[in-house]
Amino acid sequence: MDDLVRVFDSDLLPIGILVLIACEAAALVWWQRSRGVARGGAASQGASTARIISFLGAGGSLVAAMIFHRRDVPSPEAFALAMLSALVMHLWHIAVLLRR
Repeated sequence: MDDLVRVFDSDLLPIGILVLIACEAAALVWWQRSRGVARGGAASQGASTARIISFLGAGGSLVAAMIFHRRDVPSPEAFALAMLSALVMHLWHIAVLLRR
């Protein structure tokens, strides 16, 4: 049980989540391009890629903000930058969805 507590108290879990998000984004983009999921041409495929990257990027930015917030010595500048990145990614995602 102590090992589990150490994992939750360290940055191992959020960093693992960030790696998982990056792998998921790469796998989804690769799968969509190899299968030709976006059949509407290059513009449609680009919009589909933008949906994936903007959605997962917003979540990844929030996880990064959590890492900067929970440090022993918090970094308010890095936290603010990560939250700003999450906001920009979220707004980009909304813009991509509205263009559909």
